[in-house]
Amino acid sequence: MRTLLSTVLLTALLGLTACEPKGPAADIGDNIDQVLENQAAADSQLRDEAAAATQSETVSAPEPEVIEQQKEEIAIVTEEASQEAEQRLNEILENTIEQP
Repeated sequence: MRTLLSTVLLTALLGLTACEPKGPAADIGDNIDQVLENQAAADSQLRDEAAAATQSETVSAPEPEVIEQQKEEIAIVTEEASQEAEQRLNEILENTIEQP
């Protein structure tokens, strides 16, 4: 009897751990992944542009102005992604709080 009860209880617990969360909070992980993918794509594009610029130049190092411009572009893209993620998280939290 104990073995049967233990088996049933263990099976029920394993079944509960396999359940996915529902509601607005379930989208948080997907949204964070999407923002990170967008950021990675933007970083990749900037790296590609920098590589193309470097290849088109002779053996000399990139100009300091180009480096500063790239740093500014990366900072802007990062800030935009951060704001987008924060806004989406706030929306999800507001929707979650409003629900009974």
